[in-house]
Amino acid sequence: MSVYNGDQYLREAIVSILAQTFADFEFIIIDDGSTDRSVEIVESFDDPRIRPILNSGNLGLATSLNKGLELARGDYIARMDCDDISLPARLERQVAFLDGHPGIGLCGTWLRYSGVNAGKVVRYPSEPELIRAGFLFNPVVAHPTVMYRRKLFDRHGLRYDPACQRSQDYELWARALANVAFSNLPEVLFLYRLHPAQVSSAFNAQQLETAGRVRRSLLNGLGLEPSAEDFETHQRLSIYLVNGERELFARADEWLCRLKEANDRAKVYQEPYFSLALTERLMTLLKKMLEQKVVPKGFMLRPRLFQVTGLGWGSVLKFFLQSRRGKVTISHA
Repeated sequence: MSVYNGDQYLREAIVSILAQTFADFEFIIIDDGSTDRSVEIVESFDDPRIRPILNSGNLGLATSLNKGLELARGDYIARMDCDDISLPARLERQVAFLDGHPGIGLCGTWLRYSGVNAGKVVRYPSEPELIRAGFLFNPVVAHPTVMYRRKLFDRHGLRYDPACQRSQDYELWARALANVAFSNLPEVLFLYRLHPAQVSSAFNAQQLETAGRVRRSLLNGLGLEPSAEDFETHQRLSIYLVNGERELFARADEWLCRLKEANDRAKVYQEPYFSLALTERLMTLLKKMLEQKVVPKGFMLRPRLFQVTGLGWGSVLKFFLQSRRGKVTISHA
């Protein structure tokens, strides 16, 4: 856990880890040059599992997390943020899952928001190939919920890129995809605190630009060099940025068809998961547009993407309802 001026919620975050039902861990807390009471709060705990590390100054999140990776001695590494809450069974459930699924290298969990959008549950898919396909748009694991195999990341030299000020996890996971299978436990084991500052326009602009570089790299892996207009569509589809534009649905439908055709040639992503990821993305875009009272121009009940994939509303909806309930088989087990 890296801390930078996080004294407001830090004590609660630390207590949530020390109270875990799985108790055999070391807790590396790296203070990244805080000027508030963060260091004082960390040092107030008398627990031998805590290993406090003080940076010489503010080195940044990626550098601090890399330092933690170098210092870690456990078989598994779990992430934690200084303003969130890990529910008591989190570590126990993740350790048991990784022990029982040697083909999985990293697992996250579902989470529930606190603060802004309090009570909202975010359900991530469990199937590794569905997660892998979803990375074309966004990271499909929540960074502060993950636990992964230390030796696997060491073996492949997987570390955070200090040049990334935002989306460090997305950039790292995208590089890890070639050697690491991802999954998510279909259970809320984490409370994610969302602050007003985290959803500011300045934050979003920087995150979109950094994440865009990762998306472009993954698209290149499919043999695609998107035009400026195509990439804007991909970016907006990734974050469901509607902006009142009725034509967006048709543009997204056409772009997703091109992704499907590119993967049919390159065979980078496994079917039917790739097609399911694309059609779920289009369905969710439609839902977001209708929620914002934006009726897609020329909308038809059977978009061309469904013709290309051979899927329909019903089959896609059924699959994702099962996925969100944790009923999808883990193929890498």
